[in-house]
Amino acid sequence: MDSGKGQIDIFLRRCDELMRTSFILADAKIGDLLKAVTTSDLLYAFFRDITQNFDYVAAQLRYMNYVPYPGSRKHLLLLPEDSTEKLAFIFCLLVDLDSKAIDLGEFLSEYFYEDGDVNRGFRQFGEQVILPLRNAIRQMFQSGATDPKVARARGKAAAEHLSRIIRSERDRVFESNLADDKKVDGLLILNALSAAAAKADARLLGGLLCGYGYFARSVGWKSDNIADMFAGFEKFKEQL
Repeated sequence: MDSGKGQIDIFLRRCDELMRTSFILADAKIGDLLKAVTTSDLLYAFFRDITQNFDYVAAQLRYMNYVPYPGSRKHLLLLPEDSTEKLAFIFCLLVDLDSKAIDLGEFLSEYFYEDGDVNRGFRQFGEQVILPLRNAIRQMFQSGATDPKVARARGKAAAEHLSRIIRSERDRVFESNLADDKKVDGLLILNALSAAAAKADARLLGGLLCGYGYFARSVGWKSDNIADMFAGFEKFKEQL
């Protein structure tokens, strides 16, 4: 897992590509942007955290129904003032556009109508929606500030990365040629490790990892996952 600059750089590039593209390629670029989130442990944990209790339906009613003047051909798309709510709203909106729950062409006609020029409307969408998203993520993750939401996301991403390694090791031990009694011992420790990772319990994780290391040496068990688990644990501790 790269929980640092690399993930954020890819996301920012996808934002830039989306803002530079034409309407005809917009669907694919929105998909690429969301993929940059789902393939990033850090960004995935961050957006999952801020959208978990976010009332998107209420936000749509509040921010997508403003008519600037009677008889206007379009609504105005407003954005929440709170930075976390704004990011949650934009992310949910992009998910709806990607899934076609909201048709992009109709959305642009309603909120960014520019004398029938869909590309001009799309550019306005980029400036008013994607640019704030890009700038907020860049500032939060690259400014060096210790934003609590970012710190929490980093911790969750590190714990989830470690959990995946533990699951891989558990599968490997289960399918191994170890004697059944030794296999059971190893799986018991790995199950406890998995539970400790889910709770982000650093003290318990450290003790169990040492215990698993002793177990592996005592039975002659070798696995690349063991070194990866210890490295993942160190990465997890860095986020505490």
